[in-house]
Amino acid sequence: MNNKQKNTLPLQDIKILDLTRLIPGAVCTSILGDAGAEVIKVEEPNIGDYERQIRPLIGSMASRFLILNRNKKSIALNLKEDKGQEIFLEMAKEADVLVEGFRPGTMKHLGLDYESLRKINQRLIYCSISSFGQDGPYRDVVAHDINILGMAGFFDITGTKEGRPVIPGVQIADSVAGMNGALGIFIALISREKTGRGQLIDISMFDGIMSWMFDATRYVFAGEEVPAKGLGRLWGGFPNYNLYETKDGKYITVGSLETKFKRILLKKLGRDDLAGEEDGLTSLELKETDVELNSFLQDTFITKTRDEWMEDLGELNICVGPVNSMEEALSHPQTVFREMVKEVKHPSVGRIKQMGFPLKFSDILNGINRLPAPILGEHTREILGRLGYDENEINGLVKAKTIRD
Repeated sequence: MNNKQKNTLPLQDIKILDLTRLIPGAVCTSILGDAGAEVIKVEEPNIGDYERQIRPLIGSMASRFLILNRNKKSIALNLKEDKGQEIFLEMAKEADVLVEGFRPGTMKHLGLDYESLRKINQRLIYCSISSFGQDGPYRDVVAHDINILGMAGFFDITGTKEGRPVIPGVQIADSVAGMNGALGIFIALISREKTGRGQLIDISMFDGIMSWMFDATRYVFAGEEVPAKGLGRLWGGFPNYNLYETKDGKYITVGSLETKFKRILLKKLGRDDLAGEEDGLTSLELKETDVELNSFLQDTFITKTRDEWMEDLGELNICVGPVNSMEEALSHPQTVFREMVKEVKHPSVGRIKQMGFPLKFSDILNGINRLPAPILGEHTREILGRLGYDENEINGLVKAKTIRD
């Protein structure tokens, strides 16, 4: 393995201006920061990123902010003032990428939209993340994760057939938008290597979720009715792809879709007569015996605890698993082995835990511990110093409340 490659992060010479707040932009730029980019959070001087206020806290800093904003620097800069904009434009001249998450039209109102900035930096890649994108009839509609999931049909297929739709415990639309933003920036960087030009990337949270609804949209595209929540092949309709309560009030997951797995499971449970006569590789259609099978599995799994069932079934390796608590998931042997939880030292709050980098490379180390999540305005003086401002000028800007250090 090439040691030089091993010690070089692929984006280490890339400069990112991050004007985002909350989850979508933070996810996007955290990926870029972990890959080695210099990410500079441009924050409003008084409050900064709203993430800084969301509890729980570790010491004086918000726990989620610490997770999503490692490997970033912070400059507290008032973009509503002429001098603040002047400083920002100097930064934009040197930047490779700008990421913003304001409502469409906000950056244009400030005179900092893509068309304005490309005049001073033709190589700038400008990524805008918003609820519905920069155009279209819903361009100006405000929405959060829950609203996007609802409009994209997610809740119509999520939940039990007898119950109400279920809100997921993960911010899916936010996270998908962040991932799509990072992916778009990587693609645009490759394109720039060929053309020498930057471009505008328009990321819509709504578009992202719509693109992930492929298992449900296949019915519409084929001219068929979409199964209701709790009835789809992969959303609760099959007894061999479902959740079952156990004796201790916990749950196990059964994902034995493949015919071979289904038969092994039912043979182990003493009811291979319920396997049906499927000859295909996987379950495709509901069988008459599936109603009886569902009742049998419910009645069977409630007789033992979750861990007893895992001891009985785990070695069969047939896509049966436990529903873990968050604490159990974080201490899971696979989590530990894959280094998905890392302990690092933060200069302000001491030793903290961080989520690991999910992408593993043979010749690239991940850089999650390069920089701790910054205090608001922590790097203001450093960044302005690089732009040529002396100490007296910086002190004057602090006094004028154009910046915060």
